[in-house]
Amino acid sequence: MDVKEIVKAKSGFDSFNPMQEKAYSSGLLEKSMVVSAPTSSGKTVVAEMAALNSILNNGKKVVYTCPLRALASEHSGEFKRKYADLGIKGVLSTGDFDSSGKFLSQKDIIFTTFEKLNSLINHRADWLSEIGLLIVDEVHSLGSDRGPTLEMVITKLRFLNPKMHVLGLSATIPNAKELAQWLDAKLVESDFRPVVLKEGVFLDGSLHFGSETQKIDLESDAIVSLALDTLGKNKQALVFANTRRSSEAIAKKLAKITLPKLSANDKQALEKAAQKALNVLEQPTSQCKTISELIRSGTCFHNAGLLSKQREIVEDLFRARHLKFIASTTTLAAGINLPAFRVIIHSPYRYSGFGMERIPVSEYKQAAGRAGRWKYDTEGQSILIAKTEMEKDDYVDYYVNGEIEDVESKLENESALRFHLLAAIATGFIFDLDSAEKFFSKTFYAKKFSNLAALFAKITLLLNSLEEMAFIKTSEKRIDATMLGKRITELYLDPISANSMIGALRSEKYNPVAYLYMVVNTTEFFPLLAAPTAKSNILWEELQEGKSLLPINVDLEMFSDNNILSKYWTSKMLEEWISETKEQEIVESYKVAPGILRAKLQNADWLVYSALEIAKILEMEKHFVPLNKARKRLKSGIREELIPLCEFRGIGRVRARRMWNANIRSVADVKKVDIKDLEKVLSPKVAESVKAQLSMKK
Repeated sequence: MDVKEIVKAKSGFDSFNPMQEKAYSSGLLEKSMVVSAPTSSGKTVVAEMAALNSILNNGKKVVYTCPLRALASEHSGEFKRKYADLGIKGVLSTGDFDSSGKFLSQKDIIFTTFEKLNSLINHRADWLSEIGLLIVDEVHSLGSDRGPTLEMVITKLRFLNPKMHVLGLSATIPNAKELAQWLDAKLVESDFRPVVLKEGVFLDGSLHFGSETQKIDLESDAIVSLALDTLGKNKQALVFANTRRSSEAIAKKLAKITLPKLSANDKQALEKAAQKALNVLEQPTSQCKTISELIRSGTCFHNAGLLSKQREIVEDLFRARHLKFIASTTTLAAGINLPAFRVIIHSPYRYSGFGMERIPVSEYKQAAGRAGRWKYDTEGQSILIAKTEMEKDDYVDYYVNGEIEDVESKLENESALRFHLLAAIATGFIFDLDSAEKFFSKTFYAKKFSNLAALFAKITLLLNSLEEMAFIKTSEKRIDATMLGKRITELYLDPISANSMIGALRSEKYNPVAYLYMVVNTTEFFPLLAAPTAKSNILWEELQEGKSLLPINVDLEMFSDNNILSKYWTSKMLEEWISETKEQEIVESYKVAPGILRAKLQNADWLVYSALEIAKILEMEKHFVPLNKARKRLKSGIREELIPLCEFRGIGRVRARRMWNANIRSVADVKKVDIKDLEKVLSPKVAESVKAQLSMKK
């Protein structure tokens, strides 16, 4: 099949743009390739051509992988929308890390994240050897915190499939050639961008784009001035802030100026969406109410504090042009495709553990690349806000005209290396020192640093620690993972966390408080909630009084673990959740946004599940029932007596407690109660659903 013509027709193109044509003519369908081009240049179309060729012409499976679930979901939906009538079986797989995904063997193209793909390799999914094309979106993520996982995924899949093609898609990076050489790939570089991007600085009512200056009416502050000018052009803007709190404050400020500018059509769409955003939980929190009001006003914030459904609502409204501004942290820049006429960067500084630091040039360029909406704009504007002439000149020199940083391997990070070393042993890629040298010589790290001596010095120490933890066994000839080590790899756990869990289980503390502390005492649960300084004395007293319940030696750990108070405070937050404390009260007491709370609960659920699986391997039967109960309580945020009621689909903590208070306390009670009486406790629709589920419980 002529995939070039298929993609053009499905995309509504008469012809490809220069970057796409260059990729195609450079051998896209015949070889591995790295395409380095600006954001919004149309790299996805290149990926679609390569994918269709692998599936339709070569009969080979395709895996598309990227750093974020939202990005994988977006590309999965777009691919299905465009190519569903070709009979191609595509699927999104970003969830359960403890699964080999057998059903994926029947799919032609799989959209997934780096971590999920790595977990599938750890589970030794048998269909992995059928991959003909690996598409790596945002391949420059090799230089990020997710880099070691991506590096291992690519290295392992190339070992499994020596003939597999790799298509790496990247924003413009200086060492793209080095990346291509590692992948034995053709490098295609292009500076083409369908919408011209102007990068500049705003100072004292003037926009400075190189030698060009544009005057803007100066209002109360710079962001308001730029926002009003944007509205005057009937355009939209993304405003990037350096903290979640700042993004929320900016959104509230902008809401005051957007509301009067909304059309009747905008107001109707926003009102409907505002109601949805308000009611994503059984009981709306104050943040739900704030988000709802902001949406109604035509602007909103977007950060990790939002619930996932609320983020989707905000994104869809912005794409439909009903929402005029989104104030966000820079995480949005590296995520989904959400372009706007203007990108306004409030400050290119971010707080770290050592004070305020500049964001990398690459991060600035990623944010700037969101400016300019194809089909709507002839140009896009990226604007940094300066306070002084000196600051303006500095921003132009460092960011606008600055050099993007090289992509560097992060594999030497000890925590990442320990995790990936155990996984490589457990999955058979490494079985002795020679195979270890052969394996790591194929990594990007080896390409960057031809001398592996420093890396192998670390590996030797890590092998010793993994053996001490009983996760591997070594002899003069062999290195093998134990059954425990293999299961920990499948559970996607940091070996240090797993060892900590084993210690907690062996302490033989079977109470919920012990399990909750065990959960927060893992690297996977970071960052912890900061214990309030004003309550530190009270918390230390509580910690001493309740130390007999905890799975650690408090008297020793209080001197060796600097995070012990924050761990205790965070475990108290989880304890409040399973004690049915209202979500709004938890949000206020622990200063945790609903989206962060839900992410923590989801993480806790996975860690308790992992602890249960470890207990099974170690035959610690006394933990089976209490851990299973703890998991169910975490899932629904309930006391133990409500577990049977929350087994019903559609019954959460609020409805279950309502049923309990009406003396409907078991499945037997649900069977006996008249539907009319149940409707008084629940809504008619929910009551009918609960009754219908009884037949499935027989």
